[in-house]
Amino acid sequence: MPAQHFIVATAGHVDHGKSALVKALTGTDPDRLPEEKARGITIDLGFAHLELPAPSTLNPQPSTLSLGLVDVPGHEDFVKNMVAGVGSIELALLVVAADDGWMPQTEEHLQILSYLGVRHAVVALTKIDLAEGREADAILKLREELRGSPFETAPIVGISVITGRGIDELKAALATRLAAVPTARDIGK
Repeated sequence: MPAQHFIVATAGHVDHGKSALVKALTGTDPDRLPEEKARGITIDLGFAHLELPAPSTLNPQPSTLSLGLVDVPGHEDFVKNMVAGVGSIELALLVVAADDGWMPQTEEHLQILSYLGVRHAVVALTKIDLAEGREADAILKLREELRGSPFETAPIVGISVITGRGIDELKAALATRLAAVPTARDIGK
């Protein structure tokens, strides 16, 4: 059976773990530039590929979901690069660190995604290992911030790239959410 193809982009505040999450999901480090390595922040768009088994809810059911992942910078100085990376995505992977919570670039990225018409998302609550015992509070705060946005009902998955906790759950949430995304109209290009 054929694969169904999607473009997914990260979004979120600087240092909330977007690139580390992409690497944990795919095995590919999206930060490839020497300056990114030296500074420890994403400057330009990074790319990775992820194959997921298709959920049984798809009809007709493809065997796999093929995701092109775009990792965007979270620093306010590179917002133009972020906008370029999310211009034609089917789903946003909104990343919020559990120990830091909702921050200015989280809000800015949410507004950009909303303005560009992105309607589907999965939220990764990263660094959950740094917020032991406070996960439920972090999720409640996220729900408050997302209220009234296109992503208010998006699944929230607690993640630790250090321990691997939540990675399989995030993959399942991505597959399930993408199964609900309407297929792009084929215009012969």
